[in-house]
Amino acid sequence: MKLKNFKSKKLFKIFLIIIVFSGKEVFSNQAYFDLSDQEIEIETDFNGKEIIIFGLTEPGFDTLLTIRGPEEYKKLQKKERIFGLWMNNNKIIYRNLPSIYFVAASSPVNKILNQESITNDSLYFEPMLVNLITQRNFNFSKENNQNIWSKNLINIKKKNNFYKEYEIKIVDDKLFQTRVFFPANTIPGNYQINIYQIKDQVIVSKKNKSINIIKSGIGNELFNLAHNNPIAYGIICIVFAIFSGLLAAVVFRRL
Repeated sequence: MKLKNFKSKKLFKIFLIIIVFSGKEVFSNQAYFDLSDQEIEIETDFNGKEIIIFGLTEPGFDTLLTIRGPEEYKKLQKKERIFGLWMNNNKIIYRNLPSIYFVAASSPVNKILNQESITNDSLYFEPMLVNLITQRNFNFSKENNQNIWSKNLINIKKKNNFYKEYEIKIVDDKLFQTRVFFPANTIPGNYQINIYQIKDQVIVSKKNKSINIIKSGIGNELFNLAHNNPIAYGIICIVFAIFSGLLAAVVFRRL
């Protein structure tokens, strides 16, 4: 861990030197950035991982960053009292929902961009949900509207640290830096990182990079088996459960 942190700091210092000695016109109005890690390995003792994102900015420009994780299927249900019993009645199914969604900005997002741009490019939590494919078994009403469901979903994600807002720090009006943390239960896959340079509420440039999160060791083998051959994985689990039960029975008899 100390070695990785040392490499991250060294990489950031090298980037600073390159910026200082490079011609300003070469980087004008461009969102150049880099990551401290291009890949994260999830091992059995994985407790989460922090990465540093840093890059170039221009005086008078704002910087916005988004990180979107692998898309997933999410169902939200609401319990209602029917004939004296609490039952799941209303439900909404979200499709193409980012499993992780991080936002970082040098200033509040609603101050550096207008609402139309935020919604069209899905640059904040609630506006991002507006653009998703959803399916529901009820009609919205004043007391049960889309905003209520969106806030509930976002709160659930935030409690698990899957949706989070970070701050971008600006150094000498030339460089930006932020740190984001991927929680222990992060889903393996490809994560898209977008950096926007903004001037007078207009997106001037956009750059993209990605970071891969993979399982390693025996956890990776089990993960691939469960997804690529679920039948074989199920049989192995059943056999293991039977063997564990028999072994426990033998041990307790001897005791």
